Amino acid sequence: MEHESSEHEAHVGPDVHLPDPSIWPFVAGLAIMLLTATLVWWARVEDQRSLSGPLLGASAAITLFSVAGWAYEDGRMRQKAREHEEHARQGARRTQVITFAIAEGQLETAVGEGGVIDAIQNAHDELRAAPGFEDLRINVSSAEEGPSQVIVETTWSTAEDLAAFEETERALLDLISQHGDEVVAGSPQTFDMQVVRDTKDTTVRFSMGAALSLFGALLVGGFAVGAGLNLFASEAEAGEGGGFAPVQLGPFLDTITIKASDFDYKEITLPPGVEFTMTLDNQDDSVAHNIIFYQGDVAALDEPVLEGCISGCEDDGTAVRTELATGIIQHTFTFTTPPPGQYAFWCDVHPDTMIGMLIIEEGAPLPGEAPAAEEPVEGEGEGAEGEGAEGETEG
Repeated sequence: MEHESSEHEAHVGPDVHLPDPSIWPFVAGLAIMLLTATLVWWARVEDQRSLSGPLLGASAAITLFSVAGWAYEDGRMRQKAREHEEHARQGARRTQVITFAIAEGQLETAVGEGGVIDAIQNAHDELRAAPGFEDLRINVSSAEEGPSQVIVETTWSTAEDLAAFEETERALLDLISQHGDEVVAGSPQTFDMQVVRDTKDTTVRFSMGAALSLFGALLVGGFAVGAGLNLFASEAEAGEGGGFAPVQLGPFLDTITIKASDFDYKEITLPPGVEFTMTLDNQDDSVAHNIIFYQGDVAALDEPVLEGCISGCEDDGTAVRTELATGIIQHTFTFTTPPPGQYAFWCDVHPDTMIGMLIIEEGAPLPGEAPAAEEPVEGEGEGAEGEGAEGETEG
């Protein structure tokens, strides 16, 4: 078994540590662009805050994560530069390269359980416990005919650390020599070399699973924060009397207007058994809306829909509901009002905010008509006239 050591020193100019390429500035830039876009969307498009709010929170979380990653990477590179300078003062890092050949037909055995390659891989835990150990790499060049070549590379902080490990019985050459049936006799060679420029990252790395879990947690947390922000903004608008729904310009006539994903009228009163024509005026140019009337005072997907539509309803059916449509558009439909009672209505897309009640009352006037004057009770008018005439006679 031949052991060779190359101790050639070469003049490589000033000892300068070059920073590793980093993707964090690019990621942080994209995150800031996404945050800016969602912030503008959230601020300008009020009727889509149910989506833009959570996305805004997620974008903020991703931006913070990206900036934190960039700061961590910068600190890590500064630490690495200091370690590089320290190693330069104490002595250059060393790399030991061991090459050997696997006999023809023995590669599968060498890679399998108990083989020489498997033994070197299992020795990684012992190597990590050795002072100064930094990295282990195994490269195999398989050949269809003849022996296969193997290169084993280990990196050490100093030459003293490497020398101390080679003196132990756990040295890789000793491990390789125990597999004489697999290793071609006389093929193992060792080269100890100084690391002139190092681009390996020897710091602790996140596993892919941990990184994805962290990113997913930030995404979910950001959506939760954005949803809370959206809810807070909605409650603040309601508390200040803002928004569209609480503001009614006058008594209901025949049109329900939709703006900012809400109905302007939440309560409509009509008489029973009349044909009434109503218009749904959608003023949200980028949101789909419709209106559905139910047979009772509860609006839910499993509740029966009110019947009695004459024209203008979805699919020209008898159910009192309009088709779901996007854009500034008007739907006019005619239906026969049901018996007295309360009948809930809502929008399929926004059942939490776009909900109201149709109240059917006997004697209720049609919208736009004055209520009928009450007829005087019999005898009241005559009594008044009689008292006036009697007073005149006494006078």
